[in-house]
Amino acid sequence: MEGKGRGVVATRDFKPGEVVMATPPLALVTSEVRQRPDGELVVDSILDRRLYGSKWFSVLYDGSARSCKAALSYAPEEAATDSEDGRPAAPPEPLLASTSAPAKAAPAAAAAAAPKKKGFLASRGAAGRKAGGKGAAAAGSAEAGAAAGAAEGGELPVPDRREQTRLAKVVKFNCFGDDAEDLAGCAARGEEPRGHIGLWPEFAMLNHSCCPNTVNYVVCGSMVVRAVAPIQRGEEVTICYLGRPQLLPYNKRIAILADDYGFECSCARCEAEQAHVDKLDDAFLEFHEELDERLGPAFMEARAMGDNEAVEEVAEAVAAGLRKLYNLFRKTLIAPDVRQYYIASMYDAYDLAFSCAAALGRGEDGSALQACLKSMEVVSAGSDLHALLAVRHHDHVLATHGPDSPLTALARSALRRAHVARYGAVSEQVLERLVELNRKLHLQEADVADASAAPAAGGAAAAGAEGADAGPGGASA
Repeated sequence: MEGKGRGVVATRDFKPGEVVMATPPLALVTSEVRQRPDGELVVDSILDRRLYGSKWFSVLYDGSARSCKAALSYAPEEAATDSEDGRPAAPPEPLLASTSAPAKAAPAAAAAAAPKKKGFLASRGAAGRKAGGKGAAAAGSAEAGAAAGAAEGGELPVPDRREQTRLAKVVKFNCFGDDAEDLAGCAARGEEPRGHIGLWPEFAMLNHSCCPNTVNYVVCGSMVVRAVAPIQRGEEVTICYLGRPQLLPYNKRIAILADDYGFECSCARCEAEQAHVDKLDDAFLEFHEELDERLGPAFMEARAMGDNEAVEEVAEAVAAGLRKLYNLFRKTLIAPDVRQYYIASMYDAYDLAFSCAAALGRGEDGSALQACLKSMEVVSAGSDLHALLAVRHHDHVLATHGPDSPLTALARSALRRAHVARYGAVSEQVLERLVELNRKLHLQEADVADASAAPAAGGAAAAGAEGADAGPGGASA
């Protein structure tokens, strides 16, 4: 693809909510606790199961320019299937790999390094950025391992240091992990959410956008990629690599992408924000640093001490900062669609404002909720945060205006769109169940945050962003 190397394009039209891809892992490590296992365990799993003979390691990105040029083709219908449910037990092997990358490689005991954040905002829902694999268990594809061994004519040799180094980079750039699976989905299936990290090769071929047209998450070990906007045949399918940093200002996002993945993002959102960077970025970064270094810590201290006066001061400072940014919007004549990108980049400020209101015993701010919900539908549709904001906004409008109000009908439509984007076009009964579970789980997460004196009620603790990723699979989830 021009300017991107490889990518994935739709072979037919997709509606919001339709599954674009559902693929099993080549290697997967899970944890019984809600904590993403360490990426080194993925490396161990690949070595123990001798999965390094898979042809996927010849074509997956390893940080080098030549790995972007590795060509491949494969026939998914020829993949091995599980005898019980008929689903693929392993991702199909590429049938053809170019010689622009080594024919064989294996990982070393090194995993993806998560971006290091300091200060208040680092603690606000940066899901999956933790290390450690306590309670973790490895899972993977025995079929893939057997196939790899057969392809090599029997026992695979132990990878040498060079091969291990390259495969360690493949794991770094292509694995995905999160602290937990979708909470509402697990509750509906009667399962406990697990921390997880793994390698889904087909999924790893998707390119990044800061406003992707899909959402992704793990269900029963498989990676599900679902359309969140209409996707036309021939259009590129994109995901977000960033996780919660997807909601950072432009300069911070591109710095993370450059440092961790080695490219400069040119998605529609970044190009739109870049066009106004000279007029707005200084104010954005100044306000963001104030949130991280002064207002956030001040709120946490005031709340822990029960100092409502100090909490009120923080709330007023946040409101003043938001007013300043909105005044800049008006002065620079930013188009309405571009404004949604900027509002998404201001979410940490809204989140802190929500937390202040909760600490002071105030109700929801309907206009702020609506602003955040609209921006999430543009930037992070189908994420857990989008679903939770839709529930909160609907409940607020219903309580304020009653069930027969046209505003309530609009809020109900927004609630449905958010849940269809995340879960698909489910029945009305299932939809109601998922909405109720998201409502309940949000309240539980807020209670946990209350008990630990951490910021609550903003949704970040429960829904930090899709994609606690260690490589190109971040979501925001």
